[in-house]
Amino acid sequence: MSLQFFHGYFSSLSEVMDDVKSNGTWPTPFVSAPSPGLDPHWHSDEVHAYIMEGETDFLDINTGIRTNVSAGDKVVVPARTLHAEGPVKDKVVYILAVPEALGPDDFLKQQAPRDLH
Repeated sequence: MSLQFFHGYFSSLSEVMDDVKSNGTWPTPFVSAPSPGLDPHWHSDEVHAYIMEGETDFLDINTGIRTNVSAGDKVVVPARTLHAEGPVKDKVVYILAVPEALGPDDFLKQQAPRDLH
């Protein structure tokens, strides 16, 4: 499957929380610090990423397309979909929503491409 992008999807935290509730997911704040970008990886669960602050891009490995995202955008990363967050200049603040509440050791665990089968 491919990443799904929804530009200008929300304008407030309350809209994000309403969407999280309607999806039956669990929200967790997450901050990406400045970096040159992440290596391609995948997650076991579908992830809904709400960009609260900052900007970056996401590389969809299936299509080879990089898509810019910024505050107010939502990205849906289907389970087991290879992708990579692009460069972060300052920081990107997310609300990440996943299907079940997880502890810090299990939340958003990155899996290497070689482990995808």
